[in-house]
Amino acid sequence: MARRPALPIRRHRQHRAVLQQPDRRHLERAGWRTTLEYRENHRRGGDGRLLAVTAVWRAEAELTTQGRCVDGDGAPAVVWAEAGSVDAVWARLRLEAELAAIRVDPDRPSERRAFAAGA
Repeated sequence: MARRPALPIRRHRQHRAVLQQPDRRHLERAGWRTTLEYRENHRRGGDGRLLAVTAVWRAEAELTTQGRCVDGDGAPAVVWAEAGSVDAVWARLRLEAELAAIRVDPDRPSERRAFAAGA
């Protein structure tokens, strides 16, 4: 008696966990190049003892796409934000980038240069 071929096992597709923050993905899809840095600020007493350690996350974004937040001479627009957590810093950076698009007025080149320099 011939054996029937085994039915294929149906497996549900598994997706990987999202590793990047949604705010960062939004910025990168909009053309911003992003970086993230971490540092610790140490506070010490007069005798040199460590009193507190404060975590600081700093995110920066740079836009070089022509026509959007870029100075007429090709200088990139740069925005940055600092916060105590990764989620908070990306949310603040996204807000800064969205405000940058509003702040840049094509009729006022001096403002564009000041903003592009990170002022």
